[in-house]
Amino acid sequence: MTYRELYFNLQKRKSKYLNNTTIKSLLQDDGNFSDFFNLINHFDEQVKNVDQIESNIVRIEAGEPIQYVLGYAFFVNSNYVVSKDVLIPRQETEELAVATLKTIVKMFGKEPKIKIVDIGTGSGILGIYLKEYFPNSSVICTDISENSLQIAKINAKNHHVEIDFRQGDMLDPIEDEKDVAVIISNPPYIGDESTVDPQTLKYEPHLALFATPKTKYYEIIMSTIDSQILADKYLLAFEIGEDMKEELTHLIETNYKGIMYKFEKDIYGKTRFLYIIKDEGITYVA
Repeated sequence: MTYRELYFNLQKRKSKYLNNTTIKSLLQDDGNFSDFFNLINHFDEQVKNVDQIESNIVRIEAGEPIQYVLGYAFFVNSNYVVSKDVLIPRQETEELAVATLKTIVKMFGKEPKIKIVDIGTGSGILGIYLKEYFPNSSVICTDISENSLQIAKINAKNHHVEIDFRQGDMLDPIEDEKDVAVIISNPPYIGDESTVDPQTLKYEPHLALFATPKTKYYEIIMSTIDSQILADKYLLAFEIGEDMKEELTHLIETNYKGIMYKFEKDIYGKTRFLYIIKDEGITYVA
């Protein structure tokens, strides 16, 4: 069977989870094609493993995310290994990574030699992405889950970057660090399971999703502001829940008076990012 034949056969079988994007991904994965255009150029070649594709479809039709089925997910500009021990990367996290990169350049220059910490790294995507762009900087990635760190280490090896991975809860692995210039984090921030779609709730790690209260992990990370961990000039960059602006504003203004902070919206117009900056030379983020 050719890719052309299988593609149009699967179009007739489309369902809630077996959609056009999923069909393309299955065929691209089978032929190791970089994109759909590349697949089209090989449309009349024979499919390599029809049985494996069919097996994957069974899992997808049952609701399992295709990223877990294939074992990888796309983030910004390349693929990263994922498993059920780590969250599937989202568009919002890509936006956080890119905006943080731009803000680091504004604050520290294009080739900074700074210390960056990714707290709750999961698959390692944020720390690895920043290390690729700032190879002269040292990057520490922490996570409470050893299984998550094993995935992150695979991704670091695949992306040819040296990262200091540390297991532990939140700030514990960096409690003795000094001069940390950047902390980036996409911590758990969902307080109510009923707000999560059933597919995410069933398949993705609850440890990386839920927090009680929702601001719990932001409070912990923000405590570095009053510690010896941070450098004189620093950036804290967070992904947040779209309904958390009021709570986080109260937290900052109550406990950290005078600290410069800014909320940013994602491409859908939802408030999804928080940046806390100490730098006399910058008055805004990217």
